[in-house]
Amino acid sequence: MPATTATENLSTSSAQQTAQGLTGLFLRFEDWLAQRASARTLYGMDDQALSDIALSRSDVERVNSSARKALWSH
Repeated sequence: MPATTATENLSTSSAQQTAQGLTGLFLRFEDWLAQRASARTLYGMDDQALSDIALSRSDVERVNSSARKALWSH
């Protein structure tokens, strides 16, 4: 009997770890999508609008670059 209980506990633990891993993956993907949306919005702004919010075109390029890499960097 104790061996069965131990085996059930291991399988539950493995299932929980898998669920947490998938949750983390989905959360990272959701963050990446939000970063891409922000980057796309900034990239669509003209230079005057960017200067109104104290950004330059190079700042936008840096945001776009980091958003492209963000999903894989975790």
